[in-house]
Amino acid sequence: MTTTALMPLDPSVSPQQAARVLTIRADLLPPEIRDGRRARRTRAFVLTTLVLVLAGLGGWYASATIGASNAEDEYNQTLAQLAKVQDDQQKNTAVQKMVKVKNGNTLLKGELESLLARDMSWAKVFDLIRDTAEDTGVEVYEVSGALDAETAAAAADAAAGNVGTVRISGTADNKKEVAEYVTGLSQLTYLSSPFVNTVTEESKGAVSFTVTINITDQGLCGRFTKTCDSGGK
Repeated sequence: MTTTALMPLDPSVSPQQAARVLTIRADLLPPEIRDGRRARRTRAFVLTTLVLVLAGLGGWYASATIGASNAEDEYNQTLAQLAKVQDDQQKNTAVQKMVKVKNGNTLLKGELESLLARDMSWAKVFDLIRDTAEDTGVEVYEVSGALDAETAAAAADAAAGNVGTVRISGTADNKKEVAEYVTGLSQLTYLSSPFVNTVTEESKGAVSFTVTINITDQGLCGRFTKTCDSGGK
């Protein structure tokens, strides 16, 4: 008996491939089970997504809260710095006002010193004239004085130490008292070179007189120049 081997129809297919069992897949699950599994997967995806969204919102809220807190801290710091700057400006303004007032006082003092450089203690001069009259027994009833105007003649007179003149009118019992009075005037620090202008005899031997005397530059004094001295010798 002769055995005859059958050859495959397709020469490219081996006998093993031709003899293998074909794999067949079939979905035999009921539709209810498939739908239930699909629904569970959908719920899990939705819940996971919701959790992620809520976590993102929570992180954003926390970040926003921290940012707001930092912004509030910066705002408070800015307000504090602004208040400090304003306080410093007010202090600086007060200091500037004080300096301005002080400089103004210094400037005013300088102007007064310049304006009152030829100030005169007239009260002291007149007191000395009257006190000398009382010491010598004469009576002074009129005293007038004036500083020299700023002229060429006045400048020459000032170079000699004289800055003005005083005119004295009075009465005495006799000419000797007038001479003693003139001698007393010549000894005063503020005055120099007394000159008798007139001596007129009155009734009962009394005389009236007028005397002109120079004011020396030692008499120039005042609040804004030099302190006035006593005026006597």
